[in-house]
Amino acid sequence: MNELPYFFPVFFIGMFVFIIFFLSKKGWSDLAREYQTDNAFEGERVGIISAAINGVNYNNCLLLKYNDEGFYLRPVLIFRLFHKPIFIPWKAVKGLRDKKILFVVLKEMVIGEPAIAFIQLRQSTFSKIERMIILKGSLNRTYKHL
Repeated sequence: MNELPYFFPVFFIGMFVFIIFFLSKKGWSDLAREYQTDNAFEGERVGIISAAINGVNYNNCLLLKYNDEGFYLRPVLIFRLFHKPIFIPWKAVKGLRDKKILFVVLKEMVIGEPAIAFIQLRQSTFSKIERMIILKGSLNRTYKHL
């Protein structure tokens, strides 16, 4: 009976690590395999954002930065386990489509060809990087709606 107070923190931490691992394999690992970076990133900081990557929601836990070359995503400290920082060149954005879930307007980016990942951003977040996608990306001036 005296071991029970010690069991809960170990169980809680173990479950947290398992869930982070599972989510990284579902949402992040394909991007990391192709676009992982270990270099320090210099660019414009958008801030902490929410996004969905391959169906996994990262709510208010991703740092987004961008420059002329592409954009950089990294989870905040507590979620970095199994999530390597990624740098996605603008040319890797192969398509965009509008999504609406209830009252929230989203932009979904198709990354890679064939598609490696689908990243959904709120319209307000997307608008901060939209100009760079148009100027530097491999899209036409008019978006491809998939």
